[in-house]
Amino acid sequence: MRAHTTLSPKQLALAVLAVACGGAAGTIARDLLLKLEPQAVGPDWVDRIPWVLLAINLVGVYVATRLLRGPLRHHDPNNLTRLLLITGLFGGFTSYSSLFVDLAAIWHVSVLGSIFMALMAILSGVFAAWLGLWRRAR
Repeated sequence: MRAHTTLSPKQLALAVLAVACGGAAGTIARDLLLKLEPQAVGPDWVDRIPWVLLAINLVGVYVATRLLRGPLRHHDPNNLTRLLLITGLFGGFTSYSSLFVDLAAIWHVSVLGSIFMALMAILSGVFAAWLGLWRRAR
């Protein structure tokens, strides 16, 4: 399907609104879930791993991949549903930038631990995307 590359002013306004609403909802959901994890500052770098944020990113990547591979597969990239859910909701819900800010705190305790966690965060995200693709193909 060929994507519509030119949007009318009304379509552009609706697209921006869809992304903003989805992004706000995703960010609020992420913030509420992050409040479930107490701030752990232990002597060991493992005590500082942001487990809830890691889980949020993995779930977000997996579900977004399933949606893009499934129900949203043939939607135009400028489709309002796709913009609302993928760009907005999951763009706001997942946060690799926040994850790497948390990993900077680990850096001060263990450089190797921080590098290990960064690699595992990236590789686990790739695995979650692959799993989302694989589950749909079966």
